[in-house]
Amino acid sequence: MIEPTDRKKMVMADISLVFVALFWGSNFVIMKHAFEVIQPFTYLGIRFSLAAALLAIIFWKRLIKAPLGDYRAGCIIGIFLFTGYVFQTVGLLYTTPANSGFITGTAVVIVPFLYFIITKRSPGWWAFIGGGLAAIGLYLMSANESMGLGFGDGLTLVGAFLFAGHLIAIAIYVKQRDPIVLAVTQIAVTGLASFIVALVIEPTSGMFSHPMIIWGAILYAVIFCTIGAFVTQTIAQRYTSPTHAVLILSTEAIFAGLFSFLFWSEVFTAQKVSGAALILAGILITELRPVLASKLAAYRASATRRGIPPID
Repeated sequence: MIEPTDRKKMVMADISLVFVALFWGSNFVIMKHAFEVIQPFTYLGIRFSLAAALLAIIFWKRLIKAPLGDYRAGCIIGIFLFTGYVFQTVGLLYTTPANSGFITGTAVVIVPFLYFIITKRSPGWWAFIGGGLAAIGLYLMSANESMGLGFGDGLTLVGAFLFAGHLIAIAIYVKQRDPIVLAVTQIAVTGLASFIVALVIEPTSGMFSHPMIIWGAILYAVIFCTIGAFVTQTIAQRYTSPTHAVLILSTEAIFAGLFSFLFWSEVFTAQKVSGAALILAGILITELRPVLASKLAAYRASATRRGIPPID
């Protein structure tokens, strides 16, 4: 049974992950607008490098004292993060902000299977059922009229697999490694790799000459979607399972749809609304089941002490 203190930490971790999902969801629309002016890998390079530099200034004492193993683990996590963003970013050029958010959220069903394959520990049938419902919902929200995925959607789906690997990598290393070092290193790796790609395939002239609105979009991504989000996610995963985390983070898709509707004039059909309902159902099943099970176990223990036959 989960102790009350651990339950409180898990609830706080889950709430913090909801805010992470909100900021990530809103950023799909912001990035879509920004890519009309700035090259995508230049944007990623500036965003993640600036975030890594600011974090290094804040946590420099912690980074100096960190063992080499923490940096090695951070680099592995960073490789998953960077490659995930490669496919997501290129895919966003060919699809809508809502679709990009929804398909990225398919990591919700990928994580339990990857976690089971790697650790040989099943997350439980409720996680699979909840993840399955969420996956069906995500498909309904992203599928086109022919019930297939477009080019941009397909690239984004590859990114979802890589983001699932990113979550699993965090879950594996965060228990033994410093979460701050992991967060800073993965962000730095993504920024450096993005700049390398930008120098190879994108124009280098005017790489840092952009209007204030673009710098505003970059700073929003740096502060809320990178520094705040990845540090929060890495720390929160100390107190909640990867399956739990990815189900909450899948609400990023719903937030992406909401912001796309409000600021990108995205049209929501009955099919997409049904998909959103299934996502919420999957999340609630997985989130509420442990709480209900804990309360039922407490009731049974209390009933046994008082000599009352417990209700099955």
